[in-house]
Amino acid sequence: MTSPSRFAGILKKSTPMRVCAIAALCLLTSWVDAATESEQCVLDLEAIPAFLLENDAGGKDELALWGQAHLDAALATARQDAAHVQDVEMCRQTINIYLKAWRKGHLSVMDVPPPVQTEQSEARDKVGNVGPSFAPAIKLLSQRTVLLTLSSFENQYRDPLVAILKTNRDVLARHPYWIIDVRSNGGGSDSTYYPLLPWLLRGEREDIGAEWLATPANIEGQEEACPLFAPGDAECKSYMADVARRMRAAPSGTYIPQEDGPAISFKRVERLGVRRPTRVAVLVGHQCGSSCEEFLLAVRQSFQVKLLGRPSHGSLDYSNLRPHKLPSGERLLLYATSRSNRLPDLPIDVAGIQPDIYLPEPTDEVARTREVLRVQRWLEKGSLIDEPHKSIAY
Repeated sequence: MTSPSRFAGILKKSTPMRVCAIAALCLLTSWVDAATESEQCVLDLEAIPAFLLENDAGGKDELALWGQAHLDAALATARQDAAHVQDVEMCRQTINIYLKAWRKGHLSVMDVPPPVQTEQSEARDKVGNVGPSFAPAIKLLSQRTVLLTLSSFENQYRDPLVAILKTNRDVLARHPYWIIDVRSNGGGSDSTYYPLLPWLLRGEREDIGAEWLATPANIEGQEEACPLFAPGDAECKSYMADVARRMRAAPSGTYIPQEDGPAISFKRVERLGVRRPTRVAVLVGHQCGSSCEEFLLAVRQSFQVKLLGRPSHGSLDYSNLRPHKLPSGERLLLYATSRSNRLPDLPIDVAGIQPDIYLPEPTDEVARTREVLRVQRWLEKGSLIDEPHKSIAY
């Protein structure tokens, strides 16, 4: 049944001067039409805690970790700030700051996106998109070392990565030392980096699965995910329909496996057929999160791979974000519907994945570039001593 606050959010766009047949409904409509942005922001904010405790896969765990007093204090501060917001941007920032008190990643709010008018206009928007590109890139640093920059694991970058590996297959096989730069990689889809694994792993790898939290809201979230994240994707729609079906068969509030089989499995890595690199340095930074962290967990199983840099972001324990419309009707809460089978023994969110060798944060772009050369020197000459005024001849 629709709750009054959620119903109010729907009525917000109705005509204020129409004749109301029911007095209570008329009063409710008038209040919503007259509500300020700050009042609606407070309304959305106050709906979040109970929703997270019931539906977020990590909600109860976060409460146990941080304590009720911590979350109450964060809510009180956010409520004060929300009472003074003047626009949707300020409200979104206020709520997102509050959500950090629960978990630093995989939990946020966004504005409700406008509906796509036609397939033609959607296609035109995609063609006309001039945002920054995070496509994978390859650079030969020397006759022995190659740099592979992977700035995103979003779905659209899987094919470009496959193309790079295929086109440069012989070149990659001739370079025994690799640097893989994922310092700015915010994640995406695990399947995007799968084509790279045969280059870095041999034999088998351990794969740790996850489980879904089954609730009515999470079932609805599964059904709303594809139109929001992958409009028109038939494979996404089929997958989510199967997840929703399995959730409906489970008692509400229980966890069900994401896939059939054991919680921890061992998968054979595809045979490569050419020489693999003998030493691989993966450059890590605080922005490496979600699927980027899954990548780190996979490749560090190799004897040839070392992680260098800073700890990763720490946003992996609870994942698979799904949308939930907040009472104002203006914002969507993106929250986690699954938790990793690594828990509670191997949590990632608290401190991130630690590097094998720590390197301090570069102070600027020049230092960021020099860090790559520093790691190249380590691979080729066995030294990590920073020599800012020296470079390696290519």
